[in-house]
Amino acid sequence: MLEAIASAAGQLLTPVVMGAMLLGLPLGLIIGLLPGLSGITAFAFLIPFTFGMEPLLGLAFLLAAYAAVSQGGSMTAIVLGVPGEVPNAATVIDGYEMTKRGRAGEAIGAALMGSALGGLFGVGLLMILIPVLQPIILSFASPENFFLALAGIAFIAVLSSGAPGKGLIAGALGIFMSMFGYSPTDGIPRWWLGVDYLLDGFRLVPLALGLFAVPEIYALMASGKTIARSDTVLEPISMRQVVRGGLAVFRHLGLFFRSSAIGSVIGIMPGVGGATAPFVAYAAAKQMASNPETFGTGRIEGVIAPESCSNAKEGGALVPTLALGIPGSASMALLLGAFIVLGLEPGPEFLVKHLDLAFGLAMVLAFGNVASSVLMFLLSRFLIYITRVPGHLLAPILAVLIALGGYSTETNPIDVLFVFIFGALGIVMVRLGYNRPALLLGFVLGEIIERYFQVSMNAYGWTFFLRPISITIIVIALLLLLWPNRKRIMLMWRSA
Repeated sequence: MLEAIASAAGQLLTPVVMGAMLLGLPLGLIIGLLPGLSGITAFAFLIPFTFGMEPLLGLAFLLAAYAAVSQGGSMTAIVLGVPGEVPNAATVIDGYEMTKRGRAGEAIGAALMGSALGGLFGVGLLMILIPVLQPIILSFASPENFFLALAGIAFIAVLSSGAPGKGLIAGALGIFMSMFGYSPTDGIPRWWLGVDYLLDGFRLVPLALGLFAVPEIYALMASGKTIARSDTVLEPISMRQVVRGGLAVFRHLGLFFRSSAIGSVIGIMPGVGGATAPFVAYAAAKQMASNPETFGTGRIEGVIAPESCSNAKEGGALVPTLALGIPGSASMALLLGAFIVLGLEPGPEFLVKHLDLAFGLAMVLAFGNVASSVLMFLLSRFLIYITRVPGHLLAPILAVLIALGGYSTETNPIDVLFVFIFGALGIVMVRLGYNRPALLLGFVLGEIIERYFQVSMNAYGWTFFLRPISITIIVIALLLLLWPNRKRIMLMWRSA
């Protein structure tokens, strides 16, 4: 194994491969900074440029760009309240609130440091697991995926600060919206109202952009004020804020490791979805906090948790992709296509024949995470100035960007219409105090729960919940949900 690691490092340090990675980084950052574009978009756009390249060269170019996408998306989530891609929506909850209070620099610093270290955590776990990947992955079947998704649903109420009832209503609406279109198990169309567009159900990107971006654009246009509130005492824009935010990660190391572990585990599970992990990490951080009611008001822990988790899950998602040829996320499905284009076939034999390449890809992902964080750190001071741009100037630009983001995902003009339809829903939810992240999480998990429940029932019957890993997931979820009330439960137990 050490020989394979040394061989991988030697190949990566060649000028050509390093040049390919350095070229991919800024391209990934640009894609991440544009609302609605994601790692899937990055792969779809860049894969044609890898034709004829050597496998390591082409994959290094793609993975470096992919690692940078999330960094760009977290910046727009913090500075503008607009998630660059769906997983960044969890960062909006506290990150954007920090921006409104003149603490955008701190939020950016925490996000960059959490992302860089979380990415290293995920890659480190990947390199440890590479020799023993198959039995670990094969131990997770449809029941484990079902209970992991169900645990995510249980955290919906946690996402709603002070209004768990409204959070559950929003989550239930999201689950209902996930039922439009063809059933994931029997292919029967449901709730499509005779509209062909709805046969494939509502699209995730227009929903996320509409819920989060349109209400903020509307608020900027209505007030004409800057994002950073004028009634707050603002520090001068400086790198000192960013550095202070980055150091906050080291003051919350327990939170960082828990969040990174959550991201890695969820990333390893094929089909659970990368959009789920940051929300679960955020909810877990809130449950473990001594004063969870303050989350959603600009807590830096609410930035560290989802950002650490988001990049850690990418290392986890590479695990089933390389070992079994099963994509750990939608983006990894496109990466499988790149493997085929470059003449490689991921699967059990891949780790036998190309162990050095597997370690090389892990190193590329680590380099991409760290290098893109450094690059965004250098650009952060200029991004913070956006928060001082008057709303009547900034809002039209953002409206054009989200329209382009909604259209570019599937090049369907109807998606743009639904961005603004969902935007109207988002405005109503803000006015009435309903939780938008809860709706998005319910939408993401609804189809997953339905699909894995049916598959588990058909394969294992009603006893599918008795599998050891399933029971472990249930116990951990219950402990996290009950943790804030542990003292009261202990008193009740002793008095009984």
